[in-house]
Amino acid sequence: MEEADRSGYLRVLSLSDATLLVIGSIIGAGIFFTPAQIARATQSPAAFVGVWCLGGVIALCGALTYAELGGLFPRAGGVYVFLREAYGGLFGFLYGWAVLLVIAPGAVAWVAYRFADGLGFFVPGLDVPEKRAVAAATIALLTTLNVLGVRWGSLVQNVFTGAKLLAIAALAGAALLHAGPALEPVAAEAMEPTHGPVVGFLAAMIPVLFSYGGWQNGTYVAAEVKAPRRNVPRAIVLGTLVVIATYVLLNLGFVRLLVPQAIAESDAFASRAAEAALGPIGGSLVAAGIVVSVFGICAAMLLTNPRVAQAIGADGLFFRPFGTLHPRFRTPALAIAVLGTWSIALLFTGRIDDLLSSIVFADWLFFALTAGSLFVLRRKHPDADRPYRCPGYPAVPLVFLLLASAMVAVALATSPSWSSRILGAGLLLAGVPAFFAFRALERRAGKART
Repeated sequence: MEEADRSGYLRVLSLSDATLLVIGSIIGAGIFFTPAQIARATQSPAAFVGVWCLGGVIALCGALTYAELGGLFPRAGGVYVFLREAYGGLFGFLYGWAVLLVIAPGAVAWVAYRFADGLGFFVPGLDVPEKRAVAAATIALLTTLNVLGVRWGSLVQNVFTGAKLLAIAALAGAALLHAGPALEPVAAEAMEPTHGPVVGFLAAMIPVLFSYGGWQNGTYVAAEVKAPRRNVPRAIVLGTLVVIATYVLLNLGFVRLLVPQAIAESDAFASRAAEAALGPIGGSLVAAGIVVSVFGICAAMLLTNPRVAQAIGADGLFFRPFGTLHPRFRTPALAIAVLGTWSIALLFTGRIDDLLSSIVFADWLFFALTAGSLFVLRRKHPDADRPYRCPGYPAVPLVFLLLASAMVAVALATSPSWSSRILGAGLLLAGVPAFFAFRALERRAGKART
């Protein structure tokens, strides 16, 4: 008989399942496009690869920080629980509010559309309405599978994560073994650096750090992981290390095949690199890698994020039905269905990119708050059993805290317009009265029950 968590979830995810979930939550299609932005900012092979190495160190600082928190509170909802325990219900609620209102459904809608767009390589002639229909069908399929049980959602996510790692490994291996000289840009004109060396290096860190984000998703499903106090921290650290190795090796391969100016020349650089390493089949491999990557990360988001809504609902800080699990499948079925439905609705607004850019600063704000929560919880619970302790404390979480705080400022400064900045801040601040309204409703319901 399967072991059940006290919240009702079934502990069925192994260490390998949880590790693949972390990997799948981080690696998306961005790795096939982001290097072009970085090459435009750096223009040097050493700086190009160095940015990915430094970004990996920073990502590891974040993962090590979250790993201690995940071992301390291995409960459904992950980050929501950490913030609630450190700062109180309001901060936990605001995190869930930001995730559920825009970040998760907006990201699911955007990624599902990228999946449909990527299919255009294999099914030419898809127009925008047809791509939206394919994206909506994809979300509906993954929503259904995740309602039917965490095993189904995890199986799909595992298969596609494994496939994307194989595709990237094939490309990286062929690139590193390539014997010819690095290809020059197609255009005759030399591309001028967009910044000086120092500013360019710092500017390149922004897309790199976004590419490394996602390890926090491993904490959301802690209630469904076997031996979670041991396996959740391990999965976060192991998954992040695999991603760092994957990114660094692949980008070493890119600069082995193309000079930085050739990478910077076009967002289609990955296809050119793959064709140089593998011949005509290379372009198809990159296209397949993009499709597999975005499908896998969409599956991971629909698997993990509904657990945040369930945890908040179970605490009475959100609609109570969200806190219940399906009596047969032991999944947060209502939360999954609502997230899937809202994601499909956003597909047809035509404003997905605006929604994501307006709230992206909140993601880094909560990264900073979560890093700070480690210091708070060490002080509040000094004698708590910690099966895993963040190495290098307090330097490691402090580095991540300072970096995340800087990224909040950068995200606000680089928002496309003041309206998007106001929208992002406004959506987050709207959660404050919502929190007190839900808390008042819960108190009234409690009085009625007594």
